[in-house]
Order: sequence, then structure tokens, then C-alpha cells
Amino acid sequence: MVFLTLVAIIILAMLVLAGFRMSAWWRETAAAEALAPVNGQFVETGLGTIHVSVWGNDNPKTVVMTHGMAAWGGLWQETAEVLQSAGYRVIAVDMPPFGFSNRDDTDFSRSRQAQRLKALETALDLKDYFLVGHSYGGGIALEMALLHPENVRALVLVAPVIGLEPEDMSDVVPAEPGMAQNLLGNDMIAEALVSLSITNPLATSFLTKQFMHRKVALTQRHIDILQQPMRLKGNTPHMVGWLRQFLSGDPDAVSPKRSRVANARLPISLIWGEEDVVTPIVQGDELSRVRQPVRFTRLADVGHMPQLEAPNVFAKVLVETLVDFNVAAELELRGAMQETEPDTTAVSGN
Repeated sequence: MVFLTLVAIIILAMLVLAGFRMSAWWRETAAAEALAPVNGQFVETGLGTIHVSVWGNDNPKTVVMTHGMAAWGGLWQETAEVLQSAGYRVIAVDMPPFGFSNRDDTDFSRSRQAQRLKALETALDLKDYFLVGHSYGGGIALEMALLHPENVRALVLVAPVIGLEPEDMSDVVPAEPGMAQNLLGNDMIAEALVSLSITNPLATSFLTKQFMHRKVALTQRHIDILQQPMRLKGNTPHMVGWLRQFLSGDPDAVSPKRSRVANARLPISLIWGEEDVVTPIVQGDELSRVRQPVRFTRLADVGHMPQLEAPNVFAKVLVETLVDFNVAAELELRGAMQETEPDTTAVSGN
């Protein structure tokens, strides 16, 4: 009897997974051009077509923004509108396979993503711009800034996912593949699991709230934005490919290397939620010891998604952070960073 019950449960689970995979297959039929926002632009670069969302096209100062995992440029909307009012042109980039950028190149490693940012910079002839990266996009932004700092005026990292290497590498042993990686090795199982979670519209609200401290701050508008690309053709298989690479890491990335971060050739500031459980703020403390920031702002009662959890406070802090970079000449900042203590600011999320 127990055996039959177990078999029935397994069969039921397989049918449920198959159902979600079939649902994704039927849903994912649209082209990027049909789903992209009205303020979106498709930019032809040397590494494929990159989609960006743009606010304040005529403003003189430019801010380029990268998003977190399973998000896309449109999720920066509330922040971008404040930046636009403050006189900035905002270019929010969709990093493949997220958003509406072309996915033909299936290398989603951090180093490749940084190359894409550089290709976009070249295509748009961007110079003297601010680079802002959140979470997964923070690691990409740092990688880009370390490899190609010449046109980046300053870097703002918002709860970045970096994975700094340990101070003592002598005892580090290569990690064995975990259960998640083993499961993702099978295409059928991987696509079923991803269609149940990342690409499942029914799971968007629940999964996003797991990244937030102020869960009630998630609005239907946020959910709609996150779900906008979910009808893209081949969405689930591309997410499987990304997830496999994300879990495996990128041995070619330079941003986890302490020596490279310590010697970064541009000003860096940090913004972090004190209640972040995804990238705990102790990681920010560690990062600031490796590379002294111009400013380290701690947001009280805020988790991993400050732009959603405390949008007004976060936007105000970000504008102030950018102004800090503008107050002094870049050369003066670079010299002063080696001599002065960082401006460590605690800000209430209320």
C-alpha cells in the first residue's frame, strides 16, 4: 500500500511538472518587438541586439543601469523617473537572457555580459557616464568597470552579487556539483523545474517576495513588469541555460579577485539594505575593506530590493550619491580615496 501511494505521488508530481512545461511551451510564442515597452530601443552592437529602456533622452548626464536576476530594465522605472527629473538620461539595459535583448549568443557568463556592456557603450558612443548595478547586475557592472573603466565616470553598486574570493586561497578546494546542478543537467527535468518557478507567472509574486524584507511593497505594477517578457519565444530553455552557467560560476571573471577590486581605477559607492538576506550587508562591509568606497549608504528596514521596497528613499539616496561624484573632479576623488575614510551613511527606509 505504501509503495503504491509513493508511486502515485511520483506520477502526480511528474504530471504536474509536465503540465507546467506544456503551459510554458504554449505561452512562449511572442517576438521581442511585440512585447517591448514604448520607451524601449533595440541597439545593434558588435555582440548582438541589446534592448534598453530609456528615460530623459535629451538630458546631458547619462546613467546606465543593470538589473538583478529574473528582472529587466523596466523594473528601474520608478528610480529612472526620479533621475530623469534630476537631469539624467537613464539607459536601463536588458542583460540576456532577461528582458528583450537578443539571445542567440547563449554565453551568459559574467565576463561575456561585461563584454556586451562594452559593446553597447561603443554602439551608443557613451562617454563620462555613471554605471549603476543591482544584485546580479552589480557583478556585471563591476566586471565591466574593472576591464573597461576609461569611459565610466563612477560606479554605484546596489547590493551586488560578486562572490569575492577568500583572503586565503591556499585551502580552497573546487566545489563538487550540487544537487541543483545535477538536476539541471537533464534538459527535460531542468525545463520542467524552471517552468514551475522562474518562468511561471503564477510564481512571480511569491518568488520576488523571497528577495524582499518589505514584502508588502511589491505591487501589481511590479509583477506586471516582471512578467512582461515571459511570453517570449524559447524563454524557458534560455533560462535553463542561464541558470546552469550562473550556478557553475565564471572562472574567467576578474571581479571576484580582491587585487583587481582593490586597484579599481574609478570611484565606487555602495548602497545596501540592512535587512538584506540575499547578499547580507556584511558582504558590503567586506567589499568596503577591499576597496574603500566614496560613500557607503545603509538603508534601514530594507532588504535586497531597495528600488521596490523604499523607492522614494532609494531614488533620493542614488541622486545624492551621483551628486557626490559630481561635486569633486574625478582626479581629486581618486587621490582622496586613498587618504580619507568613506562617508558611511545610515538612512531610514521610511
